[in-house]
Amino acid sequence: MRRLPALALTLLLAALAAPSIAADDAAAYVPVRQDPLGTRLVNLPSPLTLGRGTFEILFTHRFAEAIGDGSAHDLWGLDGGADVGIGLGYGVSRNFDLALYRSSFAETYELAGTVALLRQAPRVPLSFTVRAGADLVGQRGADSPTRPFAQAIVARRFASGWNVIVVPTWVRDTPRLRNAFNAGLALSAPLGGARLELEVMPRNRDLASSVTAWSIALSKAIGGHLFKLTLGNSRATTVDQYAGGDFPPGFRTHDVRLGFNLVRDFHPGRQGAHP
Repeated sequence: MRRLPALALTLLLAALAAPSIAADDAAAYVPVRQDPLGTRLVNLPSPLTLGRGTFEILFTHRFAEAIGDGSAHDLWGLDGGADVGIGLGYGVSRNFDLALYRSSFAETYELAGTVALLRQAPRVPLSFTVRAGADLVGQRGADSPTRPFAQAIVARRFASGWNVIVVPTWVRDTPRLRNAFNAGLALSAPLGGARLELEVMPRNRDLASSVTAWSIALSKAIGGHLFKLTLGNSRATTVDQYAGGDFPPGFRTHDVRLGFNLVRDFHPGRQGAHP
């Protein structure tokens, strides 16, 4: 009988402590704050989704002529033509996006759905997102104009601005491959008040003439927009264009072309795009 008060006190303390333990355990699975990378880094997709009800407008611009092939007479290619892309994304739910993007090259439309399955948290070491859809080539005479694809996006944020992203990719039909498998690698690092972003899509091992594609971007949030000034050797911006390393106009490893991405998100009930 003398032990009953002590037992009751022990049970009371355990009951009071239980919510705290549960709360601590739940906090271990709260996603870490993500850097404002946009839904694509340069050309490769990021693991981020827009969030329910959010719209995203994307513009891409890639000059056709490499800087080294131009001269002062044409401002080293800036007077020449360019491949222009415009896209619209919508957050159907917190973890599910739909997006439509059009590249002027070969009149290519890319329709994709993105689902975030894992979000990095104290007890979750990485983010895991899947993206699937199809590239539809509108240019007349194109072989296999419907080109389905699937991508897995595996990402790890190490610190503010520091991210590593790996993107295993499959696409049915590129200009020279029936089934193209590849894995892109992307890195980001803080640089002052901006971020430096690097992408590499290795040459495809199934095609001897394939060329490694690389891109570097300086990314900065400006006035509610996310602006990315890019340098890269390839003009490819859709999955069927970059996965095979066989972009039809051709490119070389040492080519350098200017370009940019411009992103604007419209969030429900608040102003601004990328804090």
